[in-house]
Amino acid sequence: MSVGEEKKFVMKHVFKNLPKFMGDHYGPKEEHFGLPWRIRFSKNNGYNYIHLDCLKLQKATPWNITASINTKVLKKNDDHLTKTDTISFRNGYESRDIVLFKSLGDHLIDGNITIELEIEISETSGMELPRVRKFDDDVAKEFSDIVLSTGSQEFYVNKMYLSQHSTYFKSLFSGNFSESEKSIIELKDIDPNNFQKFLEVLYGEAAITENFPEDSVSGILKLADMYNSKTATERCEEFFIHISEKSLRDKFHVAVKYNLEELKKKCFSELKTAADYHSILPEASSQFGPELWEELFLKALTVQK
Repeated sequence: MSVGEEKKFVMKHVFKNLPKFMGDHYGPKEEHFGLPWRIRFSKNNGYNYIHLDCLKLQKATPWNITASINTKVLKKNDDHLTKTDTISFRNGYESRDIVLFKSLGDHLIDGNITIELEIEISETSGMELPRVRKFDDDVAKEFSDIVLSTGSQEFYVNKMYLSQHSTYFKSLFSGNFSESEKSIIELKDIDPNNFQKFLEVLYGEAAITENFPEDSVSGILKLADMYNSKTATERCEEFFIHISEKSLRDKFHVAVKYNLEELKKKCFSELKTAADYHSILPEASSQFGPELWEELFLKALTVQK
């Protein structure tokens, strides 16, 4: 994770009918920053535990995720029990206990317990994809005529090649911008790992396959949109159509946000029931434009109830 980059997310789940059951109770799997997470509640030997599971990370190579977790458990008087810990997830420790109760007491409301976790990842290691191409070695420097800097990393690239794949860089290098005369151009607020993968895609070095974390593809797509790169956009769209495990809702909203017509068509084809239709609707109607609402209305007439 690059310096200055914040990775925060919130997870919340209501565990129901707890007095009737022992053992483990699972919340839904959620993906945040390319990693699958799950809240878990367990009852064992008279104690109650709240766990946070980091799923699908059984890797042979060492990895580590350090996170600050602020746990809130609702009480009957609308107050909360609040507890903050810094916890590390690593090989063999994919699930961590974050709260222990002897008695649920006021936290049990109508047989249910409401848990909210505010999570901030402060450090990761062993999670990054290996670099397929180096943009700062002697070979890159020899054929480079411009250096792009993300602050913590420099990329030696070729103006003409980038201009062929990005209208943004074409305008930047050939337009009436002060940057066009510079030998080093700073790209502000850009994650160097995402920019590395973005360049690898442009240079034809990296195929976006099932080995790519969803977060990395989302990062590439964000840059492809920012720099108006058709090549990178198409590669990301193919991933979301054929490989991504994101929900139908998430895929549809990605298609809308980045104007990915083929992905949108794929999502429309998967709307089979009224539940599917309702699952993709936004929280606020203003998130979709009039033309899209018209398409959704016509599609709603064809789905099964």
